[in-house]
Amino acid sequence: MDLTATAMDAPHATDAARFAMNGVVPRLAWRPENAREVANAVRQCAADKLALVPWGGGVALAREDAPERYDVALDLTAMKRVTIYDPEDFTVTAECGVTLADLRETLAAKQQELPLEAAEAWGATLGGVLAANAGGARRRAFGSPRDRILGASFVTGSGVIAKTGGRVVKNVAGHAVHRLLVGSRGALGVLLTASLKLLPQPPARVAMMWAADAGNLANSERWRDWPRREPAALTVLGRAVAALKPALASDAPYAVVAGFEDDATWIEECTAFARDSLGTPRAKVQDASVPPLWQQLADAEEMPGVRLTFTTAANTPNAIAFLHGRPVAERMLFHAACGRLHLWPTVEESLALVTELAARGFALIGARGLPPAGARAESGISLLRRRLRVAMDPSGVFANGSSWS
Repeated sequence: MDLTATAMDAPHATDAARFAMNGVVPRLAWRPENAREVANAVRQCAADKLALVPWGGGVALAREDAPERYDVALDLTAMKRVTIYDPEDFTVTAECGVTLADLRETLAAKQQELPLEAAEAWGATLGGVLAANAGGARRRAFGSPRDRILGASFVTGSGVIAKTGGRVVKNVAGHAVHRLLVGSRGALGVLLTASLKLLPQPPARVAMMWAADAGNLANSERWRDWPRREPAALTVLGRAVAALKPALASDAPYAVVAGFEDDATWIEECTAFARDSLGTPRAKVQDASVPPLWQQLADAEEMPGVRLTFTTAANTPNAIAFLHGRPVAERMLFHAACGRLHLWPTVEESLALVTELAARGFALIGARGLPPAGARAESGISLLRRRLRVAMDPSGVFANGSSWS
C-alpha cells in the first residue's frame, strides 16, 4: 500500500509524532476541519484498510495502551465551535473538539455550567470526555457524561454522518445510541457534535481539606452521616497522589477533600457538620475558588503508570481503610461520594488487588498498562456495544474496537 499517496489525498495531514499512544506512533495523522472531511477520512480508511483512532486533546489517550493496529490518528481539535446555546432551556450543542475550558468560559457568561471534570481542562476536549465517560469528584452529585448528553452527531465506520437523540430534553426520542457512544472510547463512531443539559451555577460553594491517618479513615462512625448530606465531593488521596498538587500535599498518609454546593444556608449547615465530624480543616476555600480545586482532583487522576479503576456502591472513606499499610495506599485516589477508586499499583500487585477488591464489592472498570489478562470483565453494556459495532463499523475501521471482536 502506498501510504504517501494516501496521506496526500487526506484532508490536512499533520505531524503523526504528536499522537503517540504509550510510545506507539501512528503512520499518518489527519486534521479535518468539518463533518464532511471527517466522513471522507473514515471512508478513505475503510477503503485502504487502515485502522483509525479519533483524537481530542490527547490528555488521557496519550497514556493509554495502543491498539493492536494503529495506522491513522484523526485530530478533531479544529472542530471547536459552540453551534447552539440556549441559556433559557439550559442546553448547549457544541462541536466535540472544543476544550472544556473554552466551553466553561462560554457558559459562565450566563452563570451556567456543564458539571463535568477531566484532567487538564485547558486541553481536554468535549469529545474526549464523552468518549471516556470521564467525570471527577462531583460525578454522583451532578451526573456523568452519559447522564448529561441529550443527543449527538457522529460518523459511522462506513463514513456515514448520523444523528441520535435530540437537542433539548423534550425532543429526545428513539434508541439512545448517543448514550452508548459515551464511554465507547471511539470504537463505535467519531463524535462530531453533542447536545448536553446544563445547570445554573450554585449560589454558594465551599470546599475543605484535612490531613488524615489510618484511624481517621477506618472510623465508620465518623463517616456514617456524610451520605445524608449529599456532598458535591468527598475524596481521599494517598500521600504520593496528593503530593502532585501543592494545595493538597501534606505529611499525613492521606488528604481528605470535601465540598458542598447549594444555597448559602445549607452550605453553612454543612460546613458546621463537617467541622463537627472531622475537626477544623487545615484549609478552606469558597465560591469562585472551589472549581479550581475540583480541577486539581481531576488532574490527579492522570498520574502516570499502571492504573486500575474500580466502582463500588460504598460511598464513605472507611471503605478503603483496608489498604492502609500497603505501598499502593500511597498511590490511591478514592472519590468516595461517587464510589470511584483509582489505584496505581505495580504490574505484580495488580492481579491480587483485582481479586481482593472484587471480593470486597469493587468492580474493575478500567485497566491501563496491563497485559490483556488484566483487562476488565465484559459488562452488559460492552456486550451491547459489540453488537452495535457489527452494524456501525462493519469494516473494523475504528482501532479501539478491536478488543471487542
